[in-house]
Amino acid sequence: MKKKNWYEEWFSNKFYLELYSHRNEKEARDLINLIQRNVQIDSGSKVLDVCCGSGRHSLEMARRGYDVTGIDLSRYLISEAKKSHRKSEERGLKARFLIRDMKNFSFVHKFDAAINVFSSFGYFEKNSDNIKVFRNISGSLKKDGCFVFDFLNEGYVRKALVPYDEEMHNGIKIIQKRHITDGFVYKDIIIGKSVYSERIRLYRFSAIKGMLKETGFKILCVFGDYLGNKFHSINSKRLIIFSKKV
Repeated sequence: MKKKNWYEEWFSNKFYLELYSHRNEKEARDLINLIQRNVQIDSGSKVLDVCCGSGRHSLEMARRGYDVTGIDLSRYLISEAKKSHRKSEERGLKARFLIRDMKNFSFVHKFDAAINVFSSFGYFEKNSDNIKVFRNISGSLKKDGCFVFDFLNEGYVRKALVPYDEEMHNGIKIIQKRHITDGFVYKDIIIGKSVYSERIRLYRFSAIKGMLKETGFKILCVFGDYLGNKFHSINSKRLIIFSKKV
């Protein structure tokens, strides 16, 4: 039996959402606010959320009047997104959630905008596989369609990486070990006798800029956090890029 990739195992585990529960609805609202302040996306526009996870950003955009399609490879996270949609107090939110592979997806209809947020990128060993994600997003957008990319900042990660920490979640100890090797940041998550992993390729802004240009995007503006502060190559926690398909 073929061994599952790290993201197939970890993103299908209930502790994934537990571990990142601090990445909450307020954070999602801050990012969507930043988007609405800086690009014009008309109400009713069709928006694609690539690697939507449990649907936090998709549902927040639906609350703002957008028609959102969220895609993710994890059957578990898609089921959680659908559950959140059903339980939402707001009626008539236009959101659908589909199981799709970020390396291999396409849509007959084209979207007005797309987002790829919460560092849902750089999962693959081959750079050519990572760039497929941008290529697929470009192919799914209308001309002049907006693409918002939210990623960790390589310079900050190298400066501020915490090698080891422990947290208690509902009485369960979760240990996290981190290191950087060969251009990837690795995290081992130890829960009881189970060990899960995360691995993300570190990209400098200049590399991402080149990949966006290669796949048909023009950068409009860049921010260093969800509040709209200027990007700094070392001190900013995030790399948030607004671009459009040309």
